[in-house]
Amino acid sequence: MKRKISLILIILLALSSCTNKQEQSLGKEDGIRIVDILEREIILDEPLDRVLIQGSGSGGPLMTMVYLDNDNFYKKIAGMDDGLRAHRNDLYKRMVKEIPALDDIKRISDFSKNDFSLEEILSLDADGIIVPISYKAQLDSIEDKLDIPIIYINYHNQDFDDHLRSTEIIAKATGLDKNLDLLSSFYKEKTSYILDKVKDLDSKPSVYLEQGYDGEILYGNSYGDQKMWGKMINDSGGYNISGEVLGDEGANPIAEEFLLSKDPDMIILTGSSWLDKKDSLHMGFETSKDEVRAKLDKYRQRTGWDKLSAIKNNKIYAIGHNLSRDMSDFSAYQYLAKTFHPQVFEDLDPEKDMKEFYDKFMPIAYEGTWFVSYE
Repeated sequence: MKRKISLILIILLALSSCTNKQEQSLGKEDGIRIVDILEREIILDEPLDRVLIQGSGSGGPLMTMVYLDNDNFYKKIAGMDDGLRAHRNDLYKRMVKEIPALDDIKRISDFSKNDFSLEEILSLDADGIIVPISYKAQLDSIEDKLDIPIIYINYHNQDFDDHLRSTEIIAKATGLDKNLDLLSSFYKEKTSYILDKVKDLDSKPSVYLEQGYDGEILYGNSYGDQKMWGKMINDSGGYNISGEVLGDEGANPIAEEFLLSKDPDMIILTGSSWLDKKDSLHMGFETSKDEVRAKLDKYRQRTGWDKLSAIKNNKIYAIGHNLSRDMSDFSAYQYLAKTFHPQVFEDLDPEKDMKEFYDKFMPIAYEGTWFVSYE
Protein backbone atom coordinates (compact mmCIF):
# COMPACT_ATOMS: atom_id res chain seq x y z
CA MET A 1 0.00 0.00 0.00
CA LYS A 2 2.82 2.36 0.91
CA ARG A 3 4.57 1.55 -2.38
CA LYS A 4 1.39 2.46 -4.31
CA ILE A 5 1.05 5.82 -2.51
CA SER A 6 4.74 6.59 -3.10
CA LEU A 7 4.37 5.75 -6.78
CA ILE A 8 1.32 8.00 -7.10
CA LEU A 9 3.20 10.86 -5.40
CA ILE A 10 6.14 10.43 -7.78
CA ILE A 11 3.81 10.54 -10.79
CA LEU A 12 2.01 13.64 -9.48
CA LEU A 13 5.31 15.42 -8.83
CA ALA A 14 6.51 14.56 -12.32
CA LEU A 15 3.31 15.86 -13.88
CA SER A 16 3.50 19.03 -11.78
CA SER A 17 7.10 19.57 -12.83
CA CYS A 18 6.16 19.06 -16.47
CA THR A 19 3.25 21.48 -16.17
CA ASN A 20 5.42 24.15 -14.56
CA LYS A 21 7.98 23.80 -17.34
CA GLN A 22 5.21 24.14 -19.93
CA GLU A 23 3.86 27.24 -18.21
CA GLN A 24 7.32 28.78 -18.01
CA SER A 25 7.94 27.93 -21.64
CA LEU A 26 4.62 29.43 -22.68
CA GLY A 27 5.29 32.57 -20.67
CA LYS A 28 8.66 33.03 -22.34
CA GLU A 29 7.24 32.18 -25.74
CA ASP A 30 4.32 34.56 -25.33
CA GLY A 31 6.65 37.48 -24.66
CA ILE A 32 5.08 40.95 -24.81
CA ARG A 33 1.52 40.80 -26.10
CA ILE A 34 0.31 43.91 -27.90
CA VAL A 35 -3.12 44.43 -29.43
CA ASP A 36 -2.83 47.39 -31.76
CA ILE A 37 -5.56 49.88 -32.61
CA LEU A 38 -6.86 47.59 -35.38
CA GLU A 39 -7.25 44.73 -32.87
CA ARG A 40 -4.31 42.85 -34.38
CA GLU A 41 -2.29 40.80 -31.92
CA ILE A 42 1.48 41.21 -32.04
CA ILE A 43 3.82 39.17 -29.85
CA LEU A 44 7.28 40.60 -29.22
CA ASP A 45 10.12 38.69 -27.59
CA GLU A 46 11.29 41.97 -26.10
CA PRO A 47 10.61 45.70 -26.62
CA LEU A 48 11.50 47.03 -30.06
CA ASP A 49 14.98 48.48 -30.13
CA ARG A 50 15.05 50.01 -33.63
CA VAL A 51 11.70 51.27 -34.94
CA LEU A 52 10.64 53.03 -38.12
CA ILE A 53 8.04 55.71 -37.50
CA GLN A 54 5.80 57.86 -39.67
CA GLY A 55 3.64 60.94 -39.13
CA SER A 56 6.34 62.62 -37.04
CA GLY A 57 4.75 66.04 -37.46
CA SER A 58 1.11 64.99 -37.65
CA GLY A 59 -0.26 62.56 -35.13
CA GLY A 60 2.39 59.89 -35.36
CA PRO A 61 4.25 58.09 -32.57
CA LEU A 62 7.20 60.47 -32.32
CA MET A 63 5.80 63.04 -29.88
CA THR A 64 4.25 60.33 -27.73
CA MET A 65 7.66 58.68 -27.49
CA VAL A 66 9.06 62.05 -26.39
CA TYR A 67 6.41 62.41 -23.68
CA LEU A 68 6.94 58.84 -22.47
CA ASP A 69 10.70 59.26 -22.02
CA ASN A 70 12.23 62.52 -23.20
CA ASP A 71 15.72 61.35 -22.25
CA ASN A 72 15.80 58.19 -24.34
CA PHE A 73 13.13 58.32 -27.09
CA TYR A 74 15.54 59.11 -29.95
CA LYS A 75 17.70 56.06 -29.17
CA LYS A 76 14.83 53.82 -30.29
CA ILE A 77 14.34 55.37 -33.75
CA ALA A 78 16.01 53.66 -36.72
CA GLY A 79 14.36 55.96 -39.26
CA MET A 80 11.60 58.56 -39.49
CA ASP A 81 9.88 60.80 -42.00
CA ASP A 82 10.76 64.50 -42.16
CA GLY A 83 7.33 65.77 -41.13
CA LEU A 84 8.41 67.33 -37.84
CA ARG A 85 10.99 69.54 -39.52
CA ALA A 86 8.63 70.48 -42.36
CA HIS A 87 5.39 71.07 -40.46
CA ARG A 88 6.52 72.00 -36.97
CA ASN A 89 9.83 73.60 -37.78
CA ASP A 90 9.97 75.83 -34.71
CA LEU A 91 9.58 72.80 -32.45
CA TYR A 92 12.09 70.80 -34.48
CA LYS A 93 14.80 73.44 -34.14
CA ARG A 94 14.35 73.62 -30.39
CA MET A 95 14.37 69.86 -30.02
CA VAL A 96 17.56 69.51 -32.05
CA LYS A 97 19.26 72.25 -30.06
CA GLU A 98 18.50 70.32 -26.88
CA ILE A 99 19.10 66.85 -28.37
CA PRO A 100 21.52 67.12 -31.37
CA ALA A 101 21.30 63.35 -31.97
CA LEU A 102 17.71 63.83 -33.17
CA ASP A 103 19.06 65.50 -36.31
CA ASP A 104 21.25 62.48 -37.07
CA ILE A 105 18.37 60.00 -37.29
CA LYS A 106 18.01 58.56 -40.79
CA ARG A 107 15.25 60.27 -42.79
CA ILE A 108 12.99 58.01 -44.81
CA SER A 109 10.25 58.74 -47.32
CA ASP A 110 6.73 59.62 -46.25
CA PHE A 111 4.78 56.41 -46.79
CA SER A 112 1.55 58.34 -47.37
CA LYS A 113 3.03 59.84 -50.56
CA ASN A 114 3.72 56.40 -52.05
CA ASP A 115 7.33 57.31 -52.81
CA PHE A 116 8.96 54.81 -50.47
CA SER A 117 10.71 51.60 -51.42
CA LEU A 118 10.97 48.20 -49.83
CA GLU A 119 14.75 48.34 -50.20
CA GLU A 120 14.87 51.60 -48.25
CA ILE A 121 12.97 50.04 -45.35
CA LEU A 122 15.00 46.84 -45.29
CA SER A 123 18.30 48.72 -45.41
CA LEU A 124 17.71 50.26 -41.97
CA ASP A 125 17.68 46.93 -40.15
CA ALA A 126 14.68 47.93 -38.04
CA ASP A 127 12.84 45.47 -35.82
CA GLY A 128 9.41 47.08 -36.09
CA ILE A 129 7.26 49.82 -37.60
CA ILE A 130 4.82 52.06 -35.68
CA VAL A 131 2.46 54.17 -37.79
CA PRO A 132 -0.98 55.83 -37.77
CA ILE A 133 -3.75 53.73 -39.34
CA SER A 134 -3.91 56.14 -42.29
CA TYR A 135 -0.73 54.44 -43.61
CA LYS A 136 -2.25 50.98 -43.74
CA ALA A 137 -3.09 50.94 -47.46
CA GLN A 138 0.51 51.69 -48.40
CA LEU A 139 2.00 49.14 -45.99
CA ASP A 140 -0.46 46.42 -46.99
CA SER A 141 1.28 46.26 -50.36
CA ILE A 142 4.62 45.24 -48.83
CA GLU A 143 3.73 43.68 -45.47
CA ASP A 144 4.23 40.12 -46.71
CA LYS A 145 7.77 41.06 -47.77
CA LEU A 146 8.71 42.38 -44.35
CA ASP A 147 9.86 40.17 -41.52
CA ILE A 148 9.08 42.76 -38.84
CA PRO A 149 5.83 43.67 -37.06
CA ILE A 150 3.74 46.67 -38.12
CA ILE A 151 1.90 48.28 -35.22
CA TYR A 152 -0.94 50.73 -35.87
CA ILE A 153 -2.04 53.61 -33.65
CA ASN A 154 -4.70 56.30 -34.03
CA TYR A 155 -4.74 59.84 -32.68
CA HIS A 156 -6.48 61.41 -35.70
CA ASN A 157 -10.01 60.43 -34.70
CA GLN A 158 -9.65 62.42 -31.45
CA ASP A 159 -11.21 59.60 -29.48
CA PHE A 160 -10.13 59.89 -25.86
CA ASP A 161 -9.94 56.14 -25.31
CA ASP A 162 -7.93 55.64 -28.52
CA HIS A 163 -5.50 58.36 -27.41
CA LEU A 164 -4.86 56.52 -24.16
CA ARG A 165 -4.78 53.13 -25.83
CA SER A 166 -2.37 54.25 -28.57
CA THR A 167 -0.09 55.70 -25.93
CA GLU A 168 -0.04 52.41 -24.03
CA ILE A 169 0.63 50.51 -27.27
CA ILE A 170 3.65 52.69 -28.04
CA ALA A 171 4.95 52.34 -24.48
CA LYS A 172 4.67 48.53 -24.51
CA ALA A 173 6.12 48.17 -28.01
CA THR A 174 9.17 50.34 -27.37
CA GLY A 175 9.69 49.89 -23.64
CA LEU A 176 9.51 53.67 -23.24
CA ASP A 177 7.16 53.52 -20.28
CA LYS A 178 8.83 55.78 -17.71
CA ASN A 179 6.04 58.38 -17.84
CA LEU A 180 3.16 56.20 -19.03
CA ASP A 181 1.07 56.29 -15.85
CA LEU A 182 1.72 59.97 -15.19
CA LEU A 183 0.99 60.95 -18.80
CA SER A 184 -2.24 58.94 -18.97
CA SER A 185 -3.57 60.22 -15.65
CA PHE A 186 -2.69 63.83 -16.54
CA TYR A 187 -4.54 63.56 -19.85
CA LYS A 188 -7.60 61.87 -18.34
CA GLU A 189 -7.85 64.48 -15.60
CA LYS A 190 -7.76 67.45 -17.99
CA THR A 191 -10.15 66.07 -20.61
CA SER A 192 -12.70 64.39 -18.33
CA TYR A 193 -13.23 67.68 -16.53
CA ILE A 194 -14.39 69.25 -19.79
CA LEU A 195 -16.51 66.30 -20.90
CA ASP A 196 -18.32 66.17 -17.56
CA LYS A 197 -19.36 69.82 -17.82
CA VAL A 198 -20.17 69.86 -21.54
CA LYS A 199 -22.74 67.07 -21.30
CA ASP A 200 -25.05 69.30 -19.23
CA LEU A 201 -24.95 72.33 -21.55
CA ASP A 202 -28.22 73.32 -23.21
CA SER A 203 -26.93 75.58 -25.98
CA LYS A 204 -23.83 75.46 -28.16
CA PRO A 205 -22.38 78.18 -30.43
CA SER A 206 -22.10 77.38 -34.14
CA VAL A 207 -18.46 77.23 -35.17
CA TYR A 208 -16.57 77.29 -38.46
CA LEU A 209 -12.97 76.04 -38.29
CA GLU A 210 -10.42 76.22 -41.09
CA GLN A 211 -6.82 75.07 -41.35
CA GLY A 212 -4.59 78.05 -42.18
CA TYR A 213 -2.18 76.12 -44.41
CA ASP A 214 -2.55 78.50 -47.39
CA GLY A 215 -3.47 81.58 -45.42
CA GLU A 216 -6.29 83.89 -46.42
CA ILE A 217 -5.58 83.31 -50.13
CA LEU A 218 -7.30 79.91 -50.31
CA TYR A 219 -9.94 78.22 -48.18
CA GLY A 220 -8.23 75.48 -46.18
CA ASN A 221 -9.50 72.19 -44.82
CA SER A 222 -12.41 71.94 -42.46
CA TYR A 223 -13.27 68.69 -40.71
CA GLY A 224 -16.13 66.26 -40.30
CA ASP A 225 -17.80 65.53 -36.99
CA GLN A 226 -15.57 62.55 -36.16
CA LYS A 227 -12.34 63.93 -37.60
CA MET A 228 -9.73 65.96 -35.75
CA TRP A 229 -10.92 69.52 -35.16
CA GLY A 230 -14.52 68.74 -36.06
CA LYS A 231 -14.81 66.27 -33.21
CA MET A 232 -12.83 68.52 -30.89
CA ILE A 233 -15.29 71.37 -31.46
CA ASN A 234 -18.27 69.15 -30.68
CA ASP A 235 -16.61 67.58 -27.63
CA SER A 236 -15.73 71.02 -26.26
CA GLY A 237 -19.27 72.35 -26.33
CA GLY A 238 -19.52 73.84 -29.82
CA TYR A 239 -21.43 72.91 -32.96
CA ASN A 240 -19.24 72.13 -35.96
CA ILE A 241 -21.10 73.48 -39.01
CA SER A 242 -18.72 71.75 -41.45
CA GLY A 243 -20.05 68.40 -40.35
CA GLU A 244 -23.24 69.17 -42.27
CA VAL A 245 -21.39 68.86 -45.58
CA LEU A 246 -18.31 66.80 -44.68
CA GLY A 247 -20.08 64.09 -42.69
CA ASP A 248 -18.03 62.27 -40.08
CA GLU A 249 -14.66 61.67 -41.72
CA GLY A 250 -14.24 64.44 -44.29
CA ALA A 251 -11.23 66.77 -44.31
CA ASN A 252 -11.66 69.25 -47.15
CA PRO A 253 -12.38 72.93 -47.80
CA ILE A 254 -16.06 73.80 -47.72
CA ALA A 255 -17.79 76.06 -50.23
CA GLU A 256 -17.69 79.76 -49.49
CA GLU A 257 -21.42 79.97 -50.22
CA PHE A 258 -22.17 77.39 -47.55
CA LEU A 259 -20.18 79.27 -44.93
CA LEU A 260 -21.88 82.56 -45.74
CA SER A 261 -25.32 80.94 -45.61
CA LYS A 262 -24.66 79.34 -42.21
CA ASP A 263 -23.37 82.59 -40.65
CA PRO A 264 -21.59 80.90 -37.70
CA ASP A 265 -21.29 82.45 -34.27
CA MET A 266 -17.53 81.92 -34.21
CA ILE A 267 -14.65 81.39 -36.64
CA ILE A 268 -11.48 79.54 -35.64
CA LEU A 269 -8.37 79.33 -37.79
CA THR A 270 -5.48 76.97 -37.12
CA GLY A 271 -1.83 77.86 -37.58
CA SER A 272 1.58 76.23 -37.42
CA SER A 273 5.19 76.64 -38.51
CA TRP A 274 4.79 75.13 -41.99
CA LEU A 275 8.20 75.46 -43.60
CA ASP A 276 7.02 75.48 -47.23
CA LYS A 277 4.05 77.85 -46.81
CA LYS A 278 5.07 81.48 -46.43
CA ASP A 279 1.46 82.71 -46.69
CA SER A 280 0.12 80.37 -44.00
CA LEU A 281 -1.14 81.39 -40.61
CA HIS A 282 1.98 81.07 -38.46
CA MET A 283 1.66 80.15 -34.81
CA GLY A 284 3.86 78.51 -32.25
CA PHE A 285 7.17 79.14 -30.54
CA GLU A 286 8.36 81.98 -32.80
CA THR A 287 5.18 84.00 -33.37
CA SER A 288 3.75 86.90 -31.38
CA LYS A 289 0.08 87.62 -30.73
CA ASP A 290 0.37 90.89 -32.68
CA GLU A 291 1.61 88.99 -35.74
CA VAL A 292 -1.30 86.56 -35.49
CA ARG A 293 -3.85 89.37 -35.13
CA ALA A 294 -2.37 91.08 -38.19
CA LYS A 295 -2.94 87.85 -40.12
CA LEU A 296 -6.50 87.58 -38.81
CA ASP A 297 -7.12 91.06 -40.24
CA LYS A 298 -6.35 89.66 -43.69
CA TYR A 299 -8.87 86.87 -43.21
CA ARG A 300 -11.48 89.42 -42.20
CA GLN A 301 -11.08 91.03 -45.63
CA ARG A 302 -12.18 87.92 -47.52
CA THR A 303 -15.10 88.46 -49.86
CA GLY A 304 -18.38 88.39 -47.96
CA TRP A 305 -16.84 87.95 -44.53
CA ASP A 306 -17.77 91.48 -43.49
CA LYS A 307 -21.40 90.29 -43.44
CA LEU A 308 -20.73 87.39 -41.05
CA SER A 309 -21.87 87.76 -37.44
CA ALA A 310 -18.58 86.30 -36.19
CA ILE A 311 -16.64 89.07 -37.93
CA LYS A 312 -19.02 91.82 -36.85
CA ASN A 313 -18.77 90.65 -33.25
CA ASN A 314 -14.99 90.05 -33.37
CA LYS A 315 -15.54 86.35 -32.63
CA ILE A 316 -12.60 85.19 -34.72
CA TYR A 317 -9.78 83.19 -33.15
CA ALA A 318 -6.53 81.40 -33.97
CA ILE A 319 -5.24 78.21 -32.38
CA GLY A 320 -2.11 76.11 -32.89
CA HIS A 321 -2.79 73.35 -35.40
CA ASN A 322 -0.29 71.19 -33.52
CA LEU A 323 -2.67 71.01 -30.56
CA SER A 324 -4.54 68.13 -32.18
CA ARG A 325 -3.82 64.40 -32.79
CA ASP A 326 -1.56 64.37 -29.78
CA MET A 327 -1.52 63.87 -26.01
CA SER A 328 -0.92 67.62 -25.67
CA ASP A 329 -4.31 68.36 -27.27
CA PHE A 330 -5.95 68.58 -23.85
CA SER A 331 -4.87 72.21 -24.12
CA ALA A 332 -6.92 72.73 -27.30
CA TYR A 333 -10.00 71.31 -25.57
CA GLN A 334 -9.43 73.79 -22.76
CA TYR A 335 -9.04 76.76 -25.11
CA LEU A 336 -12.12 75.77 -27.10
CA ALA A 337 -14.33 75.07 -24.10
CA LYS A 338 -13.33 78.34 -22.44
CA THR A 339 -14.02 80.25 -25.68
CA PHE A 340 -17.42 78.62 -26.29
CA HIS A 341 -18.59 78.86 -22.66
CA PRO A 342 -16.47 81.42 -20.79
CA GLN A 343 -18.59 81.46 -17.65
CA VAL A 344 -18.80 77.69 -17.33
CA PHE A 345 -15.05 77.27 -17.79
CA GLU A 346 -13.77 80.47 -16.25
CA ASP A 347 -11.52 78.46 -13.90
CA LEU A 348 -9.56 76.84 -16.74
CA ASP A 349 -6.03 78.11 -17.32
CA PRO A 350 -4.69 76.44 -20.50
CA GLU A 351 -1.38 78.33 -20.40
CA LYS A 352 -0.66 77.22 -16.85
CA ASP A 353 -1.54 73.61 -17.59
CA MET A 354 0.54 73.56 -20.76
CA LYS A 355 3.57 74.86 -18.89
CA GLU A 356 3.08 72.05 -16.39
CA PHE A 357 2.83 69.55 -19.25
CA TYR A 358 6.12 70.76 -20.74
CA ASP A 359 7.81 70.65 -17.34
CA LYS A 360 6.72 67.04 -16.85
CA PHE A 361 7.06 65.58 -20.33
CA MET A 362 9.09 67.76 -22.71
CA PRO A 363 12.87 68.30 -23.01
CA ILE A 364 12.34 71.99 -23.88
CA ALA A 365 10.59 74.94 -22.24
CA TYR A 366 7.08 76.09 -23.11
CA GLU A 367 6.84 79.45 -24.87
CA GLY A 368 5.25 81.15 -27.86
CA THR A 369 1.73 81.84 -29.08
CA TRP A 370 -0.83 79.02 -29.23
CA PHE A 371 -4.17 80.79 -28.94
CA VAL A 372 -5.24 84.28 -29.95
CA SER A 373 -8.56 86.07 -29.69
CA TYR A 374 -9.20 89.01 -32.00
CA GLU A 375 -11.24 90.70 -29.30
